[in-house]
Amino acid sequence: MKKISTALFFITISSVLFSQNFKKIKPYSWMVGINWNIMEDDGYRYKNLFDVKNSWNIPVFPSAVNVDFYMQKGMSIDFMASYNEYQLGKTINKDTTRSGKAFAFSGNFKYSFGFLMRQQIIDPFVFAGIGYTGREAVWPQNMLSGNIGAGVNIMIFGGIGVQWRTTGKIGLLPEIYTEEYDYLHHHFGVIYKFAERSNSRQRKFTKKKHQWGFKKPRYRKAKGM
Repeated sequence: MKKISTALFFITISSVLFSQNFKKIKPYSWMVGINWNIMEDDGYRYKNLFDVKNSWNIPVFPSAVNVDFYMQKGMSIDFMASYNEYQLGKTINKDTTRSGKAFAFSGNFKYSFGFLMRQQIIDPFVFAGIGYTGREAVWPQNMLSGNIGAGVNIMIFGGIGVQWRTTGKIGLLPEIYTEEYDYLHHHFGVIYKFAERSNSRQRKFTKKKHQWGFKKPRYRKAKGM
């Protein structure tokens, strides 16, 4: 957790250095992503962070998707669904003889620091929310968690970019803050940001030449009046 806190601190400092006014157009309307997901569930409560060889369960193909709905001023609602498999020989809750399928679904409130920055290529963010995890290799197999994490979007061309995020998932049900339930979930993949729809058609239609329905009627005076 110390490393996650340090990362969040530097993200906040960088956002201040590149800050500008809050009066910006929406950077996107909604965003989708296809990701590899990495489940790190060794049972040591983040003591052996990023132990790729012994603890990372990495699927061969991308097996996670996310959808992000932008609201305003850097705030958005983000949903992530993931499928993975715990591999025999990896450390799962301090045991190397476990294996099985794993599913995870999360809903998060997300804040993007790119909203404060002068440049829009690098967009760091933080998020928090709740999630569900189902794991065949862990008992009990179903868990509700509180999520907290950070990540970064790096835009490549147009609305296309890549994203890395790390989520710390802390068990809430059936037990709170237990080493056997807590785990780290990493995601890396490709994202696409859909720009907000332009209101140009509406503006064109409301121009003066189209406002025939709002013109004052002209009447000719009848003869003899």
